[in-house]
Amino acid sequence: MEVDGEMGEEDCRTWWTQENNIIIRTWQDSEICPDSHLRKQRRQQCHSDLIHLLQKIQGLPPAAHTLPLELTVLYNMVIVHSNISAGGFLSEHSVQVQDALSRVMEALGQGDTISTGLWVKILAADLSLEMTSALHRLAGLQCALWLSNGQPRDAGELLSLLGRTPDVHKCSHKEDDLLLLIKAWNVSPEEPETILTVQTTSHVKDVLYNAAALLQGVIAMNASDFPRAVDFLQEAASSLCSRRVLAEIYTCLGYSFYKMMKPQASLQCWRLALSMDFQCLSALYHSSVLYRDMGDTESELEALALLHTALENPSEDDSCRKMSFPFRTELIVRSSVLSSFIHTPGSCEVKYLMARQCLQNRRTEQAVGHYLELIGALQDGSQPQGLCSSPAPLPRIPVIYLEASAALLENKRFSDAITVCLEVLNTLSHLTTGDISIDTIRNNHEKAESMSEQLNCVLWASSAHLLQGEALSMLGNHRESVADFTRCINLLTKFHCGNSGSVELTEYKVWGILKAAALLGRSHQFQQMGEDRTALMNAKLSLQVAPAFPGVTSCLLDALQRLGRKKEAACQWRTFQSNKEILHQQWEDIRGDLPLYLSIISRKEDSMDASLVKELEDYVQNEEKMMTTPSGTSVAMKT
Repeated sequence: MEVDGEMGEEDCRTWWTQENNIIIRTWQDSEICPDSHLRKQRRQQCHSDLIHLLQKIQGLPPAAHTLPLELTVLYNMVIVHSNISAGGFLSEHSVQVQDALSRVMEALGQGDTISTGLWVKILAADLSLEMTSALHRLAGLQCALWLSNGQPRDAGELLSLLGRTPDVHKCSHKEDDLLLLIKAWNVSPEEPETILTVQTTSHVKDVLYNAAALLQGVIAMNASDFPRAVDFLQEAASSLCSRRVLAEIYTCLGYSFYKMMKPQASLQCWRLALSMDFQCLSALYHSSVLYRDMGDTESELEALALLHTALENPSEDDSCRKMSFPFRTELIVRSSVLSSFIHTPGSCEVKYLMARQCLQNRRTEQAVGHYLELIGALQDGSQPQGLCSSPAPLPRIPVIYLEASAALLENKRFSDAITVCLEVLNTLSHLTTGDISIDTIRNNHEKAESMSEQLNCVLWASSAHLLQGEALSMLGNHRESVADFTRCINLLTKFHCGNSGSVELTEYKVWGILKAAALLGRSHQFQQMGEDRTALMNAKLSLQVAPAFPGVTSCLLDALQRLGRKKEAACQWRTFQSNKEILHQQWEDIRGDLPLYLSIISRKEDSMDASLVKELEDYVQNEEKMMTTPSGTSVAMKT
């Protein structure tokens, strides 16, 4: 619509007002349009029309009687643009607001249009009610822009001007006062239906209050001040926001209560979050973590199963996530601000959590199912790469395969376990060449990263040979089993401690247990093949490497018994009995650093043969009785 040059200024204002109102009504009508594509087109057209209208208004020098309209059109344009742009509020919006304020200063006859202090000067001027109303509206938008950009102090200073709050400078330095300042803001009354807006100023005030409370709560959470966070978040939950934001607030509240060791309050908040928006899946994830901490495996797995189903089959009912207001908290509080507390693992990551928890709790059949499904999904490349880091990232792929193999072993699916191990070995075969030195890892920073990666590959490949050896032994292939245990040991010889002294690396502890387990595995197989002396030698070596490893003493005693060396077996039994508590504590200290697939191997070694124990105890008791009698003493001396 072009304006005739002879048209009076008042006529221009009338025409521009009508044009603005038509655009806003079109925007409002688009909100109920069922066709999403058409709705998007109409909104984009509204934005283009508002830009064009603003350009016409600003094509003339600023005038007092058109400035309220100009500021309102700018206000509408920024909010409309924030709704159709992917980034919400943008830096260009702040520039547009500053340009508009400079035009206000020009209309007021003040030459100083430097951005610093513009709001102070403008709000201190003698303004009409209409102008004050437009400025309050724009000031609310300015506060939203500052809050979204992490400038709460600037927002507080402006709000103190709007609310005529005394002692402005004192208030502006206290973030706690921000909510009080928003409450104190006495919104200038608006004349209905004169110049239409996409959102009323009173609504803007309510949304600002909600956003400020939520932001202050998140700041307190990041500072680990959870009681203070709860106060802010409860304030946010009681103020105006969409169901989606309310669900996120309850999720953050639940997390704060969780950190305050209030599990029931946490669960209640997360249930409320899901009742507001079932797509707020972080509430389900946090619930599963809490159930794990409580030792409630059944509830944890149930929560993870629901989460996995929701991730795999997103709900088509998106009603509580649709835009509820053009000006809303989501535009001010960016998702990145909340990502630490409301981000959710991906479906593959959740599947892994389920598999691992089942394996740890000896639900082997369920664990196998989850691991095989996970491996299939990873092979299909279905793991999406999220923009935010996951709260439960997947381990390295060889670790997943090794855990799957351990689960298959426990489920007595030995051939399948071998197949999975072969996948690991084929992948790592070219990455396990060359020696690895602890001294180099510690002292040579240039080579440390590549050598640490090589160390991981060696440990993974050794573990695969160990698990494969276990599977072959269960199939009765004793020679092949010994071969795999030997390959495990040979790979471990690539690892050198050098002159590093006491090694505290977790990898070194894993190295020791791998070697002890492989030697113990060989000992068992040589026993099965009737090679008792070789079995004894391997058992002794295993005891030397890791005396606390479960089953190594039992194997040694059994080998000695087979060779008829009862006296030596009794001596070993006494030593074991006297150091039993120490060895148990050593094993507990080591076990915490072991990967899950190795801790599974040690499970079957936990118990000692009862008949062997009884026989040794009887032998020791008889020997002690003989030593306490004179005749026994002489016999002992002759012997």
